Amino acid sequence: MSIKALALLANNAVLYLATCALVGTGLLLELRMDEEDGARRLFGMGPDDWSEVHLAVALAFISLAILHVGLNWVWIKAALAKARLAYGVLVAGFALIAGLLLWPGESSWLRELFD
Repeated sequence: MSIKALALLANNAVLYLATCALVGTGLLLELRMDEEDGARRLFGMGPDDWSEVHLAVALAFISLAILHVGLNWVWIKAALAKARLAYGVLVAGFALIAGLLLWPGESSWLRELFD
């Protein structure tokens, strides 16, 4: 097995575990750590602690996803060359991310920047 194949296998395994942890902590926060019923604790950690874990896992997931794209870049370029629709999906994904980050909400970092 080549080094690249081994790296991809390890990345896929850890990316899968990060995805499961992200879903698990998100559901834990949403369904089990209900503030209306009084703050609950799990393994000695409350909602704020679990939010920090969720954020850390999300950042790890993003890093692993970027590595995954890098390891599969040759395949991605070949797939994009075959289907123009893939470019649209790629652009739509980046637009979604940018839109969510830049959308002016009640407490927007973008609004605070220009105030």
